[in-house]
Amino acid sequence: MRIFLHILLPLITPIVIYTIWAKIGARQKGKGLPSWEEGQWFWAIVAGFIFVGGSLLYITTFGDGTSVQYYSPRMENGLVVPGHFK
Repeated sequence: MRIFLHILLPLITPIVIYTIWAKIGARQKGKGLPSWEEGQWFWAIVAGFIFVGGSLLYITTFGDGTSVQYYSPRMENGLVVPGHFK
């Protein structure tokens, strides 16, 4: 779910918005969708990558779990206690 929210959704959103906007404009003008060379597809994809970068930067800077401490696996009384977060 995290991959969807922080990578796929920001990448796809500008492309979907541009597609809807281009279809509405094409319908009003009586044309089809603009081709790659005529339209602004490149900039929609660039905007998606910028949103993904911003999302990942936000998560690494302000993300959850920054105050959690990890305890590595250890031996206690001959048994292995698995690693855990506290």
